[in-house]
Amino acid sequence: MEIQQSTPLSKPTILLISSDTRTILAQQWEKVQQKFNILIYDCNSVEEFCKRLSPGGVYSKIDAIVRTGWLKAEPYSTHLLFTTAVAKHYPSSLKLIVCSGHGYDAADVDTLTEMGIWYCNTPDTCTEAVANTALYLILSAYRYFTFAERCARNDWALSRSLGMKAVDPLGTTLGIVGLGDIGARIARKAALGLGMKLCYYNRKRDVERERQVGVEISYCPSLAELLETSDCVVLACPYTPATHHMLSTKEFELAKEGGMRVVNIARGRLIDEAALLQALRDQKVVGVGLDVHENEPGINDEWAGNYMATVLPHIGVCSRTSWDGFEKVCWDNAEAFFETGKPLTPVNSIA
Repeated sequence: MEIQQSTPLSKPTILLISSDTRTILAQQWEKVQQKFNILIYDCNSVEEFCKRLSPGGVYSKIDAIVRTGWLKAEPYSTHLLFTTAVAKHYPSSLKLIVCSGHGYDAADVDTLTEMGIWYCNTPDTCTEAVANTALYLILSAYRYFTFAERCARNDWALSRSLGMKAVDPLGTTLGIVGLGDIGARIARKAALGLGMKLCYYNRKRDVERERQVGVEISYCPSLAELLETSDCVVLACPYTPATHHMLSTKEFELAKEGGMRVVNIARGRLIDEAALLQALRDQKVVGVGLDVHENEPGINDEWAGNYMATVLPHIGVCSRTSWDGFEKVCWDNAEAFFETGKPLTPVNSIA
């Protein structure tokens, strides 16, 4: 469907891609409609999008793309629009892409940089929502609340089998892989709310993040040291080719006597799930909490009937606080770019 524009062509043209799950900040929305010509994305497929980008197409003169709302919600959750294969169709006028969320592994940032296109995410906008989800998964990995809830609904007496399995996290060590905004918030909540000791692994020590946590946290110079130290491990790091299956068989072999607990709120492919399931059978891992999965959407069939593990459908971000943050930072980036030539939260750098 062609979108007819009656606004002056001197305004930058922005293609807006939004999901059904999005908040609109009325004052900001009114302002950006005055500043920009806004085209609404309504393609049925990525192929249709590419055709509209071609010379003479309805998207052939766009200056920027803003993708806001919950990326995992419909109707465009499967539309991967920032890959190298799609980018070759972009018009030369396109100089900025802003996409909601903390992660950016679905975008080929190197390709975009080579093309002279700024790419921005929205850091620290869903920190609270994801950190709260992590806290729930940590507690469930110790207390097996998913199993207990199933018992409450189906077999009350079976819940008594938890008697010698469930423990509290108080005094145990939480190891956080990735002490960014979310990792630091998880650390603080776990220490102050659950009484856990803390350690973390980054590629290098981050003293400023340690200060932000506000309680004692020790740095592990290697992933192996963190795994040998921790009773529960939380993955809060980006997914890259280098972090693919960062937890697999040899890593689970490093668990303390009595086993480790594993929580993942980052990206599913950080964990080799076949190895994780085997580690559970071998009691190298004794508790699991997953918001993300290796082959989502959907979960491994072995998790479906395993109520001793807590599994969520990638909803850690799912809160109105996140949608408000996404919306504000997306449009703040667009406004800053067209006013100053540089966006506020770029992932890359354009000379």
